[in-house]
Amino acid sequence: MALTYSFIIPAYNESERLTVSLPKIFDYVRRQQLQSEIIVVNDGSSDNTADVVRHFMTALSGSPAGGKSGNRGKGYSVRNGMLHAMAM
Repeated sequence: MALTYSFIIPAYNESERLTVSLPKIFDYVRRQQLQSEIIVVNDGSSDNTADVVRHFMTALSGSPAGGKSGNRGKGYSVRNGMLHAMAM
């Protein structure tokens, strides 16, 4: 049975960083031929993080996890991503 990796990325107002980091993450996963899922948890960002995530996940076929209204913190976001992960 092949291992499946879950990459969980908590994000709060990270639109600029995600524009750079998401393509790198997808490229790494592709080059390593990993069976994986990439989950970005938007933690109530007030910038265009949600739009950036939607764009890249649609273009690169990932799995975004929806953010809740309001900022709940990194720990909450990581836990939320883990609960949405299929590779548990």
